[in-house]
Amino acid sequence: MGGDDKGAFSLDQLMELAGLSVAQAVARLYPLGPKLPPDANGVKQKRTNERVLVCCGPGNQGGDGLVAARHLYHFGYAPSVFYPKESSGEIFSRLKKQCENLDLPLIAPPAHSSSSFPMAADAQDVAFRRAMENTDVVLDCVFGFSFQPPARAPFITVLDEFKKTTKPILSVDIPSGWDVVDGNPGDGFTPDSLLSLTAPKLGVKSFVESGGKHLLGGRFIPDELAERFGLNLPEYPEDGSQVVELTWRKE
Repeated sequence: MGGDDKGAFSLDQLMELAGLSVAQAVARLYPLGPKLPPDANGVKQKRTNERVLVCCGPGNQGGDGLVAARHLYHFGYAPSVFYPKESSGEIFSRLKKQCENLDLPLIAPPAHSSSSFPMAADAQDVAFRRAMENTDVVLDCVFGFSFQPPARAPFITVLDEFKKTTKPILSVDIPSGWDVVDGNPGDGFTPDSLLSLTAPKLGVKSFVESGGKHLLGGRFIPDELAERFGLNLPEYPEDGSQVVELTWRKE
């Protein structure tokens, strides 16, 4: 969305708004447990839901994830970022640098490489599986509504691990690997929760039928734009929340 006819929002504004919604969705669905005193050896004790693995793809969806990781850090979480195939462009470089400035654990191509030459696939896979084992919550920001199958390396491993894991997964906009209209291709994973951005996509119907938690984010759409595109958007809370829970009537 950009230009006067589509709201006049720039790409970095949209990513910031989306990423904040994503972070708020995590905080709402997987709230941090209370702070605990150090153990007998003076070691900091882990809080419930503290560790969030933010899995970022190479497009705008991944940019939303980088923004979310930054906000989650400031919310008190301990996010780590899996970003194996970086996007080109200043926006993405700045978002990654912002995460590095917070010393967030980052699984990404080496600094001297380009997105066309990521680190060795086996090293990425091992690091990703280890991160999946050590996290409390998984944030799926890999593929968005423009995804065209099939998935390619290094994301084949990611989608396979999403199918196997027992860790809760929150997907953003559309579960990675799903078709934006037709939904789950049949061999895809089903996340525990979903945050739709701006408006739910047609393909989320099978997720709704699964009974998972469904939130909506993107509290910035002008009324005129919503009317033009026929968006029947719910009212957001008056407490400043960027997300609202959606409920669906059974047909």
